[in-house]
Amino acid sequence: MKKRKNVTMQDVQRWIAQGLGQGEGSLYRPFFYVRDVPSRGRSRMVLGLKTGRVHHYLSDLEYACHLLAEYEPSVAGIREQFALLEWEETQEIADRFGIRHPIYPGTATPTVMTSDLVLSLVKEKRPSVAVVCVKPFSQVDPVNPKNSRTREKLFIEKVYWEKRGIPWQLLTEKEIPLVRAQNLDRLRVHMVAAELNWLDDHMESFLEEFNSSWGNDSSFLTILSRVAGRTGLSKDECSYLFGRAVWLRLLDVDLDARVIHHDMPVPRAQRREAHFV
Repeated sequence: MKKRKNVTMQDVQRWIAQGLGQGEGSLYRPFFYVRDVPSRGRSRMVLGLKTGRVHHYLSDLEYACHLLAEYEPSVAGIREQFALLEWEETQEIADRFGIRHPIYPGTATPTVMTSDLVLSLVKEKRPSVAVVCVKPFSQVDPVNPKNSRTREKLFIEKVYWEKRGIPWQLLTEKEIPLVRAQNLDRLRVHMVAAELNWLDDHMESFLEEFNSSWGNDSSFLTILSRVAGRTGLSKDECSYLFGRAVWLRLLDVDLDARVIHHDMPVPRAQRREAHFV
């Protein structure tokens, strides 16, 4: 699909008929892909751990929220670039509050508004939905009058979800635990390395040896060397198991303290980190 230019009413109706921005699970298709629109920073395409499909994100902050959502046990599904349908509803909300509805550039065609992440949750066996909007603080700072238009569009989105009784939250880099997200990003490769799945049989012995070697003064590399010597695994194989153990919450690592480096001690969590949602 080419970048969307000169969008007509017929284009929008076709996209809606194709099911873009609708559905659930592995069959969900975002309303737009990274190739369709200009990105806000570095765009990303990433294979989802929970959905098994490729997710499309337009900024580092969106991707950080994806990582945090994947790490959250209560999150069962993630839908990005979710279309706010029916198409006419956001237009009606805008009219009611005297807000100019966004249009596609260079046209009079009303934009199909979207939410950055729609999360399917299961808490205490009860399913629910939560919506996350992600923006740099510089774009939503209420003190800056240049942000009034962005805040108007966010207000339309917020009202859309409030009508459905679904919680909506706006997150900026001030609220997103970026160190945690960076650690999860660095360790995520170990969750998708299917060729090393055979190492999972060694997880129990790895955890036993890692915990017994885990000291406040020992560097991560020193611990890996000890564990490798005791288990007969290589340091790379132990590093793989460490990454998986962190993602699976089998080790009480403080992911918010600092970015984990091989030449520094691994920070131990003194308390549970705050939930993302």
